[in-house]
Amino acid sequence: MEGGTFRKIGRGYAWIFIIFGLSAVLTVSGSVAAALTAAQVRSTVEQIMAVMLTGKEISPALEQRRKALISMLESGAVKKADIERAIEEAILPIFNHEKTTRYILKELPDRFAGVFSPYLEWEDVRRITWKSCSSVIGEGKRMELKIATLAPEGTPWLNVPQTMLIPQMKELSGGKVIIKLYGGGVMGEDTDILRKMDIGQLEGCGCTALGILAASPETSVFLIPGLFRNYDEVDYVEEKLRKRLDSAFEKRGYILAAILDTGFFYIFSKNQVSCLADLGRQKPLTWFGIVETTLYKELGINATPVAVPEVVSSLSSGLADTNLAPPTWMLGMQAYQYMNYYIKPALLYSPAAVIISTRVRKQLRKRFGISKTLAYNIQELLVFEVNSLEPEWKTQVRSYETKSLKAFETKCGMKAVYLPASDMQLLETVGKKVREELAGKAYPKELADKVIKALKEYRKGR
Repeated sequence: MEGGTFRKIGRGYAWIFIIFGLSAVLTVSGSVAAALTAAQVRSTVEQIMAVMLTGKEISPALEQRRKALISMLESGAVKKADIERAIEEAILPIFNHEKTTRYILKELPDRFAGVFSPYLEWEDVRRITWKSCSSVIGEGKRMELKIATLAPEGTPWLNVPQTMLIPQMKELSGGKVIIKLYGGGVMGEDTDILRKMDIGQLEGCGCTALGILAASPETSVFLIPGLFRNYDEVDYVEEKLRKRLDSAFEKRGYILAAILDTGFFYIFSKNQVSCLADLGRQKPLTWFGIVETTLYKELGINATPVAVPEVVSSLSSGLADTNLAPPTWMLGMQAYQYMNYYIKPALLYSPAAVIISTRVRKQLRKRFGISKTLAYNIQELLVFEVNSLEPEWKTQVRSYETKSLKAFETKCGMKAVYLPASDMQLLETVGKKVREELAGKAYPKELADKVIKALKEYRKGR
């Protein structure tokens, strides 16, 4: 009896050992299957990069290989340097045959967080990508981007590129991509700069309202009086319509690399203006286009048109004593010293922008003998780098605006004048009239409708 029992127990243990043995064999087999050869490592990295740079999703099969790659990194079978080398070798073949876009690139910092992490992050991939792309420029050669603007020295519009963009591009490209800035209007007004871009003398423009309207007239929809109440509304609507705005610029040969702020426009006056009726007794000037002139017309005010470089001299000479402008511009151009009052709230908002000529990719192809697709991708990389500074740019410009108004009041004795409720209602009515009058002229009606719809969405959510 006991012998039979022991035999049964023995057979039970035998099955247990067999099961554990098979499990061990299967585990070892799985580990062997998971290991990738050196060629498979390079192929896996190249496929992952191709998928990421073209905005596609990682397939289940590729995901399995990615996990195997991470396991090999964990075990030390593959080093970080091996992955970096594989990425560097993959970039140019991919960029010669596949297109990326600024929209895809914008998503990559988040997408890459789970791909090679914690061994490689997006910043590593970005650095390697620029190293590969810069290699086509060749020894002793440089790619120069000449960008001009009306913005004066010491303002955020110049500070951000001078302290961030220019050194950043120099470092990423190993000194092969150089951005030259011409500030303070030394290259003329925005329209002069655009003209020089069109004939290849310049590659970019830091545009005020004047330049934006010349480069893409339908952007004037953002200048509708009374449209925006604050910058949160501006950011929401711009983001909703960004691809539409990009398309409008590119149809005219320009790339909207960054959309910034000229700022909220206030009425500044030498003389006290307590209501809109008082404006009719002043000598206002107008300088930035159809929206401003239409606004004055609807208010029954005759304004003197002047060119931007003549605004300050017109105010100092007494030719004009009232100006609709952003505080940052008034400070930068020293025009505030001729003013004693400003009206609250602001009458309208205007964007600013950094635009680049689509000629850049043609110049790349011609000068460095690269493919059309690669030139396009390098251009998109450049746009991405400029665009990535938008948040910091806007933060600095908006802070500068707040500080400007505060300085006008506390240091210059300028007084803020608040319009009565009746004038506020009148401005709302006039704003709608301006919007309706310019629809189909300055901008498509359907675009204005989309802006209003986006604003309603935002306000409803708040």
